[in-house]
Amino acid sequence: MQTMELDGHIVEFVDSGALRIGHVRRSEHRRLRIVDRRGRESSVPRSKVVVVHRRAAEEAFPEAADTMLETAVERAAAIDLELLWDAVREGVRDATLDELTAQYFGRSAPELKSAMFRALEADSLYFGRKAGGYQPRPEAQVAAERARLERERERKAFRARVGDMLRTALAGGTPEAEPEWRAVVDRLERWLRHREKDEVGSVFQKITGTHQAREAAYELLERLGRIREHDDRFLLIGGFPTTFASQVLEAARVLEPVLDDARRADWTRRRTVAIDDDETVEVDDALTVIEDGPRTRVGIHIADVAAFSARGDTLDRAAAARTATIYLPNVTVPMFPPRLSAGLASLLAGAPRPAFTIDVRFDADHSLEAFEISRSVIQVADAMTYDAADRAIAQGEPALTRLHAIARRLHAARAAAGAQTHRRPEIKVHAADGTIALRRVDADTPSRLVVSEMMILANRLAADHAARERLPVIYRTQDPPDQAPPDTTGFPEAVRFETLRRSFKRSRLSLSPAPHAGLGLRAYTQLSSPIRRYADLVTQRQFAAAMNGDPHPYDTDALLGIITSAEAAEIGIRKLEQTSTTYWILTYLAREKVGAPLPAMVIDRKGTLELTDYLVRGTAAAAADREPGDVVTVQIESIGPTAGELRLSLLP
Repeated sequence: MQTMELDGHIVEFVDSGALRIGHVRRSEHRRLRIVDRRGRESSVPRSKVVVVHRRAAEEAFPEAADTMLETAVERAAAIDLELLWDAVREGVRDATLDELTAQYFGRSAPELKSAMFRALEADSLYFGRKAGGYQPRPEAQVAAERARLERERERKAFRARVGDMLRTALAGGTPEAEPEWRAVVDRLERWLRHREKDEVGSVFQKITGTHQAREAAYELLERLGRIREHDDRFLLIGGFPTTFASQVLEAARVLEPVLDDARRADWTRRRTVAIDDDETVEVDDALTVIEDGPRTRVGIHIADVAAFSARGDTLDRAAAARTATIYLPNVTVPMFPPRLSAGLASLLAGAPRPAFTIDVRFDADHSLEAFEISRSVIQVADAMTYDAADRAIAQGEPALTRLHAIARRLHAARAAAGAQTHRRPEIKVHAADGTIALRRVDADTPSRLVVSEMMILANRLAADHAARERLPVIYRTQDPPDQAPPDTTGFPEAVRFETLRRSFKRSRLSLSPAPHAGLGLRAYTQLSSPIRRYADLVTQRQFAAAMNGDPHPYDTDALLGIITSAEAAEIGIRKLEQTSTTYWILTYLAREKVGAPLPAMVIDRKGTLELTDYLVRGTAAAAADREPGDVVTVQIESIGPTAGELRLSLLP
């Protein structure tokens, strides 16, 4: 082939794995100038030529080529490669195209070689292409490949059947007559509930689109009666696990109380108070106040979850997958099984518990003098609600009153350092048994200030200690605004908060201590909620190991991985909680307030309004002409709880 004069010949050559036909316009030493059927010329290496046909005039080439190709394709389709393979596989290791053509047809002509090449390239089951030709595949390999191809054929057929059934169901039909339909629905439900990788889920995503698939699956399963009464729409669509595997529950069941560590400081003889919402069962923190004349000693106690779960154990893996407890108006999904989260680790009244204690000393002016971090045993004497603690402070209860004075000083110091100390009221929503209860909560009551400032202090001191001791932990940082927030003096609370919110940057997790502008601190970590935040537990484990003289459970690479997953999960869970709360508030409004006059405040010039009594936002086109901060009266024009939509109209 290298030296044959090919000028004027029709040839077939391999180009990008495909067989192409052309007319040789001019032969060169190693290459051919070839023109295709459209008259386009290209340079082709002689080594790429597979079949040499007869000579023809260039102007007659297109018609001749069409005839040759039509004949070759027809013959290729009729070739029985299995028959050829069966004839040559025992006695031939490698065979050329000429040899295989002659074996099958009894002769080797150009048009027959063209057909054989096409057949071999179209079906590689029986022969593998080698540099010098083709090698018959071993019988075992052919059998395995046949099985694979059959599975692939069945898979494609299954996907086609499933696609038809799902399209029918999505259009409102009921493919009940299909024998596989019930199994398809079962698999779609498992895909939605447990995020199982499944062919049915894959087909469903292709039909509905990846971003809409889970919501569409929920709607379909709800129509088919597969959504149970206690199922939460947003948890299912978000793919958040709502139950624990049996091995995780068993790991929690066999846990024993942790109280016999002689290295723990004993605080059980000191009066300790836990202040929390009345429905809280995961009690992360408690406080001890010891009055020493004008000086004060405060024990800030954090539940010692690290005492019950080590990195990599069954409970840890479950918590790491969840990353946080999820609090929704109708359901709480804990990070740990209740036996641990609401039992052995929770700082419940009347029960001794292992704790992680920051022992802080203040002077007579409530300035911080010193602190010490240790593992301890405590026993909460009083479990108080925020309302009860507020009453105690108002009545002058000595320990809480002094603690409130310390909290006010800490709060003022952070504000002077640039902290964003404004806290909005919030609407607490409880939904159960078909009823929805709303309660407005003031975030700036004395007891909430006490708990907030003590937790911020504990995290700040832990960060200072970690930075000083070079202990690798996860820090939370926040850059200051690019420019000073506008003066909002005199603005209504809702507008002032919106203005400040837009000016502050999002906080982020880091392995290096850095300022947190929103809190007005030079460094900040979080270890105050280890029962319900996985990153807090990781930080607690680092401290626990350091205090015990053990190696750190996490190196920097492991911490970076946790940061990545924690930040993404934090955003997802926060969005889920906000979406669910808005849904239940809008559901309440749809039931109780349609047609009623409602007070609202204009938030911006885009027509955004906030219902004053419910702190939920909607839009009204007419409000775009009003000034931010204007108080108006509105009524509900349309409401869509599932989509989070609220349209309002202004009343005169």
